[in-house]
Amino acid sequence: MSDLSLNTILNALDRKDMKFWDQCTPDQQKKIAPFLLNRYMSIVKGTADLQEWYLRVTNQRVNVNYFALNKHPKLVWQLLCTVSPGMGNQFHQWIGNKKKKSNNSDIRKQLAVLYPNYKEDELDLLASMTTAKELKELAQASGE
Repeated sequence: MSDLSLNTILNALDRKDMKFWDQCTPDQQKKIAPFLLNRYMSIVKGTADLQEWYLRVTNQRVNVNYFALNKHPKLVWQLLCTVSPGMGNQFHQWIGNKKKKSNNSDIRKQLAVLYPNYKEDELDLLASMTTAKELKELAQASGE
C-alpha cells in the first residue's frame, strides 16, 4: 500500500473496509481527503435507484454533521464505509461546481462604467438583458 490511488481508496469504501484506515500509514492517512471522498461517494454511475441510494445515504450519514465531524477523519472514514450498499465496486464520478458564464462580460464592464452606482447583481441582470446594439445606443445617449 505504498502507492495510495483514488481508485484504491474508493474500492475500500465500496467494500465497507473499516480497517483500511488503520492499515494506512500516518502519511497515507494525510493524503486521504474525507471532504473530497464525501463528494465522490455521493455520485455513482448505475441505475437510478443505485444513484439515489448513494446520494441519499451520503447526505443522511455524512453530510448532515460533516463540519462537526471533520476533525475526526477516522470517524468520517467509517461513516463513508456505511454508504455502500455492499454491491461491489462502483464507478464514482466527479462533478465539479458550475462555472459562471462570462458571455456578456464586455457588456457588463461597459455597463459598470455607465452605471457606477449599480450593485453587482443589478449589473449582471442588466448585462444579461442588454444587446451590443442597445449598449451602443446607451453609450451614445450618455455621451460616452
